[in-house]
Order: sequence, then C-alpha cells, then structure tokens
Amino acid sequence: SKEIKIFICYNVLKIKLGEIMIEIKQLVNKEKDEALLFTKRVYIESKDESYSEQGIETFCNFVNNKEITNSFKIYGAFENNALKGIIATDSQKRHISLFFVDKSSQDKGIGKELMTIVVNNNKNSYITVNSSRYAVPIYEKLGFVKMEEEKEQDGLKFTPMKLILKDEVEK
Repeated sequence: SKEIKIFICYNVLKIKLGEIMIEIKQLVNKEKDEALLFTKRVYIESKDESYSEQGIETFCNFVNNKEITNSFKIYGAFENNALKGIIATDSQKRHISLFFVDKSSQDKGIGKELMTIVVNNNKNSYITVNSSRYAVPIYEKLGFVKMEEEKEQDGLKFTPMKLILKDEVEK
C-alpha cells in the first residue's frame, strides 16, 4: 500500500505518492494553454485502433476551441514543476471534458488524486464523462459506470459514463 501525505499551502495541494511528491493546483491563463497542449500530446500517444483521422481532428478542434475551453476548470498535477496530469471539467464540475496523465506517470495514483479534487466539494449528484476506449477501465476503477455502449460522433468513439455522488439532488 502506498503511503499518502497531504500538505496544503497557497492553494497548492502537495501529495506524497510513494517516492514522488506531486503538487496539484487549479490552472489559469498560460498554464491552461500548456495543459491543453499536454492533452493533445497524451491523446495522440494513447492512440489505438479506435482512433480515426477524423476523430483525431475532431478532438484537436475541440481542445483548440477557446470558446469552450475558456470556461473549463482545469487542475494540473506537477512533479518537479513538470506537468504530469490534468483534469478539466465544465464550470459546474458536472462533466469531465478532459482527463489525461502522461504515459510515463500512469499507475502512480496521479489520476486518482486529480479525480478526488473534482469529486470533493462537488455539489452535483453525479459527474459524467465521454470516455475513450482506452480510458473505460480507468474510469471503472474510479467508480464510473457505463450509461450506454460505445458511440461514434464526428469520427470520435466514446462511451458515456457516470459517477454517482449522491442518491438525489439536495433541494
């Protein structure tokens, strides 16, 4: 079992995951732009047979659309000031729009800590995501369930998934 230590200072969450120290913080301005570039790189590195040229183009157009991405809440996980993972949600934290961990940093607990940031203090009764084929087992490990089988839209294949946070919406 991994020993986890948590320190909070100046809106930066510092987490010791085994031998590594990770800092998680909400990203702004240029940091957001860096995170979006990171997302495209990791997306392309995770390419499998479910990816099509049209799907890659659709994904990149989505990430490049400032009208959409400017409203995202984006959190980044850093090791030695290097970006290792990001999670981006809509402004209400209802939908995960982007969730990526650098291939070399996977299976270290970084994604789980990023997800914890989104789940904690979340006022919604659930969180949704449209998962790539590659990420379905990762989301399932984090408690998400498939809402439908894999779909395709504009060449992008995804599986709609949901994480239930509360039994019902508080009134």
